[in-house]
Amino acid sequence: MRIKRLSFINHRTGWNVYDIKFNKANLLVGASGVGKTQILHAIETISSISRGNSFNGIEWSVNFTHEGKSYEWSGSFETSEDDYQEILNITEEHRYQVIKEQLECDGRVVIKRDENNIVLEDKPTVKLDSHRSSIFLLKEEENVKSVSAAFNRIINFNFSGSGIGIFADTDKISKMEIDEIKQSNVLEPLHKLFFLKTKRLPEYNDIVENFIEIFPLVVDVDFEMGHFLRERTFPVLKIKEKGVDSWIYQPNISSGMLRTLTQLVILELAVDGDVILKDEFENGLGINCIDKLADGILDSDKDIQVIMTSHHPYIINNIGYNDWKVVTRAGSDVHIHTAAELNIGEKSKHDAFMQLINTKAYKTGEE
Repeated sequence: MRIKRLSFINHRTGWNVYDIKFNKANLLVGASGVGKTQILHAIETISSISRGNSFNGIEWSVNFTHEGKSYEWSGSFETSEDDYQEILNITEEHRYQVIKEQLECDGRVVIKRDENNIVLEDKPTVKLDSHRSSIFLLKEEENVKSVSAAFNRIINFNFSGSGIGIFADTDKISKMEIDEIKQSNVLEPLHKLFFLKTKRLPEYNDIVENFIEIFPLVVDVDFEMGHFLRERTFPVLKIKEKGVDSWIYQPNISSGMLRTLTQLVILELAVDGDVILKDEFENGLGINCIDKLADGILDSDKDIQVIMTSHHPYIINNIGYNDWKVVTRAGSDVHIHTAAELNIGEKSKHDAFMQLINTKAYKTGEE
């Protein structure tokens, strides 16, 4: 999948993202609070809509390519009044009606929808759930299946902190093939690392070698089975360091190490067509981690799309200024500008960086 253009309007909160165009590599830069994270959130929300989730007051339009075809998917949900239960998310799942929706493939309308009807390939469908997207409802249809699969290729690169949980059915998951493990939206990265090890796959050794290269005091990475209520077992990550006799178990491993290991797993298992989102790339990472991970993304031999935010000079300086997206905001409307639009990049990379940090757009986030 490759996202080409995006518009996203939230009629409930007022945050609007207008006509954002993307390259293969995209670094969103700008002042704090201008809406960089909102752009990533918009992409994640649209992906969630494709999986059947419902959102209050959302309107979207996204243009993307997948498997050699060009798609345009747009739609909107009804807008209802806010209440404290929704804001605090303390009630059951909220359901909002889809008002309109359309999917085009190579300029041909595949799905056309209004509040009462869904038309697939010029033929009305039976009455379907009015609160879920057509992409979700019709995902088994031949001309929609690939679109549903495309949005499953969007990966949030952010560290969740959940680490390794207790599996409902370890035996069942252990029988998964490597492609299932790579593409799973259920397994956490450290879950995947555990199963790479149990299957003795070379990807495990590659990840561990890269981890040790970043943290040279580490000599080994392994797992140990823990017990929960005497009935369930679950893997616990552990590392061995030079000069230390005992293993260091996951609760005592630094968050920077866990972040790095998690992101190495994601990079190793990424496949052509994946879209990786990363907010504040440098958060919680030392310079040794930043260098290796940034190089892993920027120099990847895989055809992946990266959309990330950063304030770190190393990251900004090592991504070509043609891939900078300078984010600004006018009220609640979020826009982006290219380096060329701001007359940045006529000389060296360093000069381009100095030009960037001295622009009004970067320093204040104003139009």
